[in-house]
Amino acid sequence: MDLDSLLSFLVKKYGTENPLRLALLTEQAIFVAGAENVRLVWRNSQWLTAKAGHIIGLFTILDTPERSRDFYEADNSGIGKTAFPHSSVPPEHRVWHLTHQPITDCLSGSNLDTFTANFQAALRRRIEQCPIGDDWVDVADLYDFVYSEVIHVQLELLCGTFFLEQDPDFAGKFKEFNHAMIHLKKGLPKWMTPESCRARDSCRASVRDWHAALKIHDPNRLVNTGELQDARFGNEIMRSRRRIMAKIDAMDEDTAASADLGMLWALNANPVTATYWVLLEILRDPSLQRHIHKEITTATISKPEDSFLPYLSPTTLNNSPLLQSIYAETLRLRVSVMIVQSAEFGPFKFKDWTFPKDMLILISSRIAHMDPQAWKKGPNGQYPVERFWAERFLVWSNDHNSGGALRTPSVPEPLQKPSGRKPEKTSDPGGKQRPSKLPDSNRYSPPHCRFTTTGLTGSWIPYGGGPGICPGRHFAKSNMLLGSMLLFSAFEISLDVPQDWEPKVDLRYYGLGVLPPRGEVPCRIRRRKRV
Repeated sequence: MDLDSLLSFLVKKYGTENPLRLALLTEQAIFVAGAENVRLVWRNSQWLTAKAGHIIGLFTILDTPERSRDFYEADNSGIGKTAFPHSSVPPEHRVWHLTHQPITDCLSGSNLDTFTANFQAALRRRIEQCPIGDDWVDVADLYDFVYSEVIHVQLELLCGTFFLEQDPDFAGKFKEFNHAMIHLKKGLPKWMTPESCRARDSCRASVRDWHAALKIHDPNRLVNTGELQDARFGNEIMRSRRRIMAKIDAMDEDTAASADLGMLWALNANPVTATYWVLLEILRDPSLQRHIHKEITTATISKPEDSFLPYLSPTTLNNSPLLQSIYAETLRLRVSVMIVQSAEFGPFKFKDWTFPKDMLILISSRIAHMDPQAWKKGPNGQYPVERFWAERFLVWSNDHNSGGALRTPSVPEPLQKPSGRKPEKTSDPGGKQRPSKLPDSNRYSPPHCRFTTTGLTGSWIPYGGGPGICPGRHFAKSNMLLGSMLLFSAFEISLDVPQDWEPKVDLRYYGLGVLPPRGEVPCRIRRRKRV
């Protein structure tokens, strides 16, 4: 029985009202499920840390040298700018905060705007160089196509062009490493998973060689010049981490390479796979595609004469109710994160229970996202939690039963005063009936329609929650929407699948983030003709 089936079985048998104690291979843990319980954990998460989960990632998956374990485990100061009050760790040894803060700084505010603009420019160049032209080309797997187009761009932006020049095969090796995760996460001896270990070790060696080359080429350029991007030294995220790790004696070359490989995996593997899922769901619904064309037109800033691609406004894309709903539904249906917390300074009070100090507390995003008691299923129940529904996170001004939360606040705040007239019914992209007085072309336009996650705290948790919420979430959203919209603008894609085909996720990656597809999706692709 896989972990998804096991946890689903436990929830079905015992419910979610009470936490469950699990006996794992090497230790025990507390499993918490149900929106109310998850919200309670988040409310008290100032007393919890995610260090135990990071330790598992560093030493079980990434095989960080054991000689650095004591250093990592000794840091009990937390990731925040202010250390926990009971911690006596010197500021220069606050490794969790020091390596976490650059992500927050570089992937928010004006730095995120610059990164997103660079991403669009680089992806446009990549697409324009794609050999696919006006004639249909058979492609064996859409996921491989999307991965190939996007991963090179993201690696280039994070590490610089020098990194990929040094190892032109890194993108392919990185994909093998991502596949190896399904074996590495189990912590099996190396002799049982030799190919997976070789894939990881090969990527780590490439990162280590890059670090070594940077020491030779003007190490003074590691200083913070105020520029976000450097062709040789990479993005300021990576440069600042190199500056920090160079000052820590415990961070030798192998330890630093393992840490940076983990960072590259977190910032690349998940957004690329999520971009694929957004694009796939749009391609599966021809009527939805008509609205996507309108969204792209609205977001278009300019159409250069020398390019068949428009320049898009990331802000407009990120604020679109329809695109936000597609984004949120993609993460609901395709993300599986095992959120690992523990109380480092003493027992953790939870309702009538007391969890012992250092006891692992586990929360599964997939259990929350697939909870039929938390999510609406469409006007006629035609969208159960197992199906993608582009409108699950949308609220219409004249339909107070819309929105995704099955359990909503007792007094919802209406967008406008109801008129008292019985609204007309019109069909929408899912073929269902949606109360609306709006013409089809304006169905998803504000203020009549808006995106919301109201009532879903504890139910929609693709990024975790509390102080440890994923610092790259804004970066992920921008990349998902911008990447999928550029690919949709550039190419006509015809899926070669049966009419009633439903895509499946590969649950072997359970707990690792965005789940890749199970099986190939053949298709035909040609360059979209510019109108």
